[in-house]
Amino acid sequence: MLRAVVRLEFLLKRLTGLAGWVGVIAMGLMVALVFTNVVLRYGFGIGAVWAQELQWYLLSVMAMMGIAYAMRYDDHVRVDIFSQKYSRTGRLWLHFLTALVVALPCAVLIIHFGYPFAEGSFLRGERSPNSNGLPWRFIPKGLVIVGFAFVVTQAVAEALASGRRLTLHYARLLRS
Repeated sequence: MLRAVVRLEFLLKRLTGLAGWVGVIAMGLMVALVFTNVVLRYGFGIGAVWAQELQWYLLSVMAMMGIAYAMRYDDHVRVDIFSQKYSRTGRLWLHFLTALVVALPCAVLIIHFGYPFAEGSFLRGERSPNSNGLPWRFIPKGLVIVGFAFVVTQAVAEALASGRRLTLHYARLLRS
């Protein structure tokens, strides 16, 4: 049973790693695009609305993929003032409960309420209000759903990891 949990945990963390790489690629493309736009606009007086909107699309990819990746490496924002006061076991319980009671339900709610938002945009064929803007306005809206699906993945992985560590901790206590 423990092996299956470790394998599932490993698989879920690999998926979150994939999200991180997608975010990194989007960041690199965004930086290159912003640089090119600045050089063209201020150096040659050439600007394109679609290029500026593409920056926003890439920013949404980067942000939505980066949330779960930050959770994976424990680089997300949280209040450590509480966890500093706990023992190692207390911190494991805090991580376990935070993943199950805060991260997972919040991500599921965002997916639940975000889906109709993105679906409506897709069905209406929503596009940029600018004449030279990008079509497919549903893409950044849909990325909210994809990004929080990765948050669900990471929250389950963290709950499994903390639960496994807690189980091993209490098993050691029972043996001694």
